[in-house]
Amino acid sequence: MSELETKRAAIADLLARIEGLDPRNVADLDRRVETVVNGFDQGAPEPSDPARADLHRLIRTYRDLRDLPTDRNNVRLAEKGEVFAPENDA
Repeated sequence: MSELETKRAAIADLLARIEGLDPRNVADLDRRVETVVNGFDQGAPEPSDPARADLHRLIRTYRDLRDLPTDRNNVRLAEKGEVFAPENDA
C-alpha cells in the first residue's frame, strides 16, 4: 500500500467513526471520502473538536501528497522553459 493509499484509508476510518458510517459499506464510504477531500478548504482554520482536527490534518497531508507529482511536473516543465500555466494553453 502506497503512502497515499495509507492516508486515504486513515481518512476513511476516521470519517466513518466521526460520522457513524458503516466501514463495511466501501462504496458509500469511498464516495464520502472523495466528497470531503475535494471540498476541503486549505485555508480553513483547524477545528476545535479533536477528532475533526485530526481529520483536517489528515486531509491536508493527503492533498499535499496527492498534488506533489503535479508540482514536480510543473517544476520540470518550467526548467525546460515549457509553458505549463492553464491560461497559456493553446
